[in-house]
Amino acid sequence: MPKDVVVEQEIIEVDGNKFTVTRIPTATSGSWFVVHDAFEIWAAVAIDDFPGDIVGWRNPPDEKHRSGIEMAIKQAFDIPVQS
Repeated sequence: MPKDVVVEQEIIEVDGNKFTVTRIPTATSGSWFVVHDAFEIWAAVAIDDFPGDIVGWRNPPDEKHRSGIEMAIKQAFDIPVQS
């Protein structure tokens, strides 16, 4: 039987571009963060909620944009940033 899952959404801005990000919690301590608009999914990144480790990407952006998107997601969803 399907269960109800609450997801969160935020708008992030990276290099002057705005993206919608939906947080989908997983059964572990992490979440998938899906970068999308109303019609297309561009990428998804799995992040461990604490300590904020990047677990992996699905359809990752190029290196030029990846770190900016990761940082913006962490800031928008109050995930720790490793120093």
